[in-house]
Amino acid sequence: MDYLIYFLKCFLTFFVIVDPPGNLPFFIGLTERFREELRERISKRMTIIALTILLVTTVSGGLILEFFHVSINSLRIAGGILLFIISVDILLGRVGREQYQRKAKESAEVDSIAIFPLALPLYTGPGAITAGIVMYSQASDFVSKLIVVASAILVYAIVRLSHIYSGWLIKLLGKSGADIIAKLLAIFLAAIGVEFVIEGVKSEFA
Repeated sequence: MDYLIYFLKCFLTFFVIVDPPGNLPFFIGLTERFREELRERISKRMTIIALTILLVTTVSGGLILEFFHVSINSLRIAGGILLFIISVDILLGRVGREQYQRKAKESAEVDSIAIFPLALPLYTGPGAITAGIVMYSQASDFVSKLIVVASAILVYAIVRLSHIYSGWLIKLLGKSGADIIAKLLAIFLAAIGVEFVIEGVKSEFA
């Protein structure tokens, strides 16, 4: 019973922080201009990369971040600044549909979007990394540690499912509707970026 309670705790913690339902609109806004097969490719790569980042940092206990002398707060600040820049590009129209369709032909660009901003910091941000490290370090035995890992895998399986069924939403909205929503969500994306920076600065100098 204790293992079940710990599983629920780990799963709910990861689910709330990763927030598959809340991040789905951002995924749609950033990928609606791509063809369906490219959206699928971005989703698969993003899910694998985000889960790998979380599992590696969780299991390593933050040793990798320490090796590169990168703190959680630095990661939060850097991610916030980059998110803000992307939101401004979307709002001002500097990242247009034609530009994305042209770049979509290059696999490097598709992979780049899957890594940033989707995998990091939207789906695996400083909050998820910190939570993973803390819960793994608190695990009292091997089974508990496996529960932390299994909880993370289950959450990202839900993320992948949410992407699979996002296609009909894009078709329902249409191109113009998706563009409008993308610009509206860019405002919230900018706010998230600012919040990341504020939290990182406050925590760093606390």
